[in-house]
Amino acid sequence: MAEAIYGKDHILAFRLWEDRNKKNAIKLALQTQHSWKYESKSDSTETKDGAINSPATATVSLDIEAVASLDDVNTFLLNAVKQSKKLEVWDVNLADLREDGKYGAQYAQGYLQSWEVPAEVGKLTQIKTSMNIDQLPQDGAATFTTDQQDEIQYAFTDTTPVAGDGGSSK
Repeated sequence: MAEAIYGKDHILAFRLWEDRNKKNAIKLALQTQHSWKYESKSDSTETKDGAINSPATATVSLDIEAVASLDDVNTFLLNAVKQSKKLEVWDVNLADLREDGKYGAQYAQGYLQSWEVPAEVGKLTQIKTSMNIDQLPQDGAATFTTDQQDEIQYAFTDTTPVAGDGGSSK
């Protein structure tokens, strides 16, 4: 029987294209939703025998929403919009753990086209952004480290004082 797919299992991670040889991808915290949109609009030519459609190349965009936070990732993505920096993005499916320890994922490259941060009284501030994707996303398997997973959910902490920066204990 087929298993349902849950949105909570899909995590987006980003990296500047120019940093691909020196940095790991980083996760956008407090994501609420994202949506892949594939469009392929065909052109229609009228003939005396009727309309003929010609196929068009598919275009892809990624719409993202998250709760705003004061962190390096929000700043990094905002600067990517302002400076028209090319990004890499991974849509990692945490429910799709493979035998090699990697997770099923989609990988794409492109540019963020907007950065909207409406601030409404009495509500959390939400980031809304859209990314135009170059070519088509590719399916594969991605590494998602324990540290990256710890950013999603805090770990159990004992009742004794925590050494270090006051973070979680493992």
